[in-house]
Amino acid sequence: MQTVGVSAPVTAKPIVLARIGWASAAIVLAVFVIVALLMDSHTAGARFAGNDRIGTVIIGVILAGLCIMPTRPRLRADADGIHLRSFLGGWRNVPWDLVVRIDFPRNVRFARVVLPAEETLAIYAVSRLDKTAAVATMRALRQLHAEHAAPTA
Repeated sequence: MQTVGVSAPVTAKPIVLARIGWASAAIVLAVFVIVALLMDSHTAGARFAGNDRIGTVIIGVILAGLCIMPTRPRLRADADGIHLRSFLGGWRNVPWDLVVRIDFPRNVRFARVVLPAEETLAIYAVSRLDKTAAVATMRALRQLHAEHAAPTA
């Protein structure tokens, strides 16, 4: 029988990684736009046309988009379980019945959910770089786990 929890749902997203991602995306895009604007039509025997400048900006946009991927991870935890989103792909739902423990070892960058047979899922939304926010999220997650996990025999 599960205990009816009183804890609020837990949500998390990366903070420091997101700032780094947005800053690097802005720098990459700015560099590629500047390079495209400074391309001469005749440089060292090469001819750059308008299409080359457009292509350079498009490559900058693509690389800037890759730089903002660290903003994507999310964590939602409620009475039903843990809902995780990583850098790519959709949401992964893990019910509390499958969660053995919520772990954050000293030698890893991200928290993790430990499943039966010591299988682990990284929680990319909880990063060691976030320090106090990561600690608060881990405490809330562990409290939710204690309230909703299946009792051990």
